[in-house]
Amino acid sequence: MGFLDKIKDYLNEEDDISEEEMEKATSIVSSGEESSDAPEEEELEEEEQPKKGFFSKLSEKRKSKRASRKALSEDSIVKNSGLSSVKAKKYMENERKTVQDFCEQLIDVSFHAEEIKREYKVVTSYLTDIQRIEDVPVDMANKIIGISQKIEMLDKNRETYLQSENLLPMDQYNNLSALENDVVDTIKNLNDMEMRDSMLRNDMGYLEGEKEDLRYMRGEYAAKIVRLRGIIITILVLFLITSLGMLMYSFTTKNSVTMYAMIVGAIAALAFVICYIRYMDLKTAIKDGDAKIKRAVSLLNKVKVKYINNTSTMEYIYEKYGVHSCKELEYQWELYNTMVRDAKRYMHANKEFKNHCDELVDIMTKIGVNDPLVWPKQTNAIIDRREMVEIKHSLNVRRQKLRERLVTCEKIRDNAYVALRAAVAANPGMENYITDMLKPYNITIDIN
Repeated sequence: MGFLDKIKDYLNEEDDISEEEMEKATSIVSSGEESSDAPEEEELEEEEQPKKGFFSKLSEKRKSKRASRKALSEDSIVKNSGLSSVKAKKYMENERKTVQDFCEQLIDVSFHAEEIKREYKVVTSYLTDIQRIEDVPVDMANKIIGISQKIEMLDKNRETYLQSENLLPMDQYNNLSALENDVVDTIKNLNDMEMRDSMLRNDMGYLEGEKEDLRYMRGEYAAKIVRLRGIIITILVLFLITSLGMLMYSFTTKNSVTMYAMIVGAIAALAFVICYIRYMDLKTAIKDGDAKIKRAVSLLNKVKVKYINNTSTMEYIYEKYGVHSCKELEYQWELYNTMVRDAKRYMHANKEFKNHCDELVDIMTKIGVNDPLVWPKQTNAIIDRREMVEIKHSLNVRRQKLRERLVTCEKIRDNAYVALRAAVAANPGMENYITDMLKPYNITIDIN
């Protein structure tokens, strides 16, 4: 095992310096014997960070440590007590750590006590203000209560008016604000366009149905003409067969069939005439149907053009105003008017609110209130005495707790003073270390 390993094992031993060695080292330090040629110690590792965050000047603290190391050199302990250098150094580090803990405790509690005193002063000032308000004459008190009631009412009105602030998204509000002069006319025109759109869609449906009916009737007429042609052909065939039969009968029997031939011919001619008339009627009906279909198609095309133009205009307006119907635009316009109206009311109420607040502050200043700006926010306590009693009770409780905390700080500070005086009495060389450590924080300690 090397030399460095032996020293490491020695430093890691759990046994501390004996009581006799500690007393002997303390007596040597108390006698003030210091070695003039003691070498300067090596820098120690950084101390633990303070718990409460009041020690920002770490450089001054390091200077204090270096100063104490010069005052408390372990050489004197080594030379006069017979202790080893390692144990003497360990003893002095324990002494410095103890003194440093008490100094940090003293600095911490000093800052904390100052904060408590400031808070205590503020609470006392609030209680004094309440007492001055309660002691004002009756006419002044009535005036203060009247102003406070107006402030309460105006504040509620402001909150009511602010509720309409988000009725519309801000982009929609800005869009309507930019088009404000055209919205009314646009709503009227858009309403007419939507009615026209409905009428045009009905017309297109009617014309489309009529066109389909005409086409269906034309198909029926064409089918009837085909059937009529079949009937005519059948009549002609029957007439020819009958005529041939009578002719053959006349040649065979030598009898006259003129009378029968005339009757059959008359019947055939009559049937042919009837079929022909019906045929011509059907042809005329088909021709008229084609004309009606053509007219219906023409009207349908015109209505479609109007419908497309009307729809395009409506869609442009919808896109322009960010809506989907005239009803939606009317609704948003109503919301916009509500927001504008409430904004004007809010501005008026806010102006009156500030005027009454300033008036209340002036009155509070005249009666000697230390913090008059607080009371416009606590008008409910001025109006309702029960609220004022609760505030006074809360402030008294706070002040009592602050007193208790201040007493605790005083006890901690006194204990720290006693411990530091005892440390200096045991080790006079600690006095410079303590003074240098407390000096940056303007804390002095009477060692004597």
